[in-house]
Amino acid sequence: MTVQGGINAGKISKPYGLQGEVHIILDPAAAKYIKDGNPLFIDLNGQRVPFFIESADLVTKDQAIVKFEFIESVEEARKVSGSEVFLDPGHVTGSPGEEEMNSRIVGYQAYDEKLGPLGRVIEYLPNEMNPVWLIDFSGKELMVPAAEEFIHKIDHRKQTLYLNLPEGITKL
Repeated sequence: MTVQGGINAGKISKPYGLQGEVHIILDPAAAKYIKDGNPLFIDLNGQRVPFFIESADLVTKDQAIVKFEFIESVEEARKVSGSEVFLDPGHVTGSPGEEEMNSRIVGYQAYDEKLGPLGRVIEYLPNEMNPVWLIDFSGKELMVPAAEEFIHKIDHRKQTLYLNLPEGITKL
């Protein structure tokens, strides 16, 4: 069985240990699907071949040490090193990811608890270190961190974003 589509989960960087384990650099959104018994599709010569995870250890949110069934030695692990790994889209479930949710806010009217109306959210910039919303603030672009600590409430029905921004952010 092969999967032609798939969701890119990351890349196998190198062998790890002596029993065929590999080190994978992950897309942080894929980390929650790297679990014992789940398949990952390894791109081998243009074919995405399923390998079931025998054991997985998430080192960080974007790195894992994975032992696949049927990869039993360092030599076999070297053969798959450098290969992209994919998730089967049929097995990816749950609520929309954080990035998708933040993108949905584009077009919403933004308000601050102290300042009142700020303007319309015109764009979402998904930077891994500091994602931000751009708000049309009286004809100027106001960059607001898309972070939970600044969100007071989101009303999807009224398309309104209520924020509690730090003092002085509108003066930057």
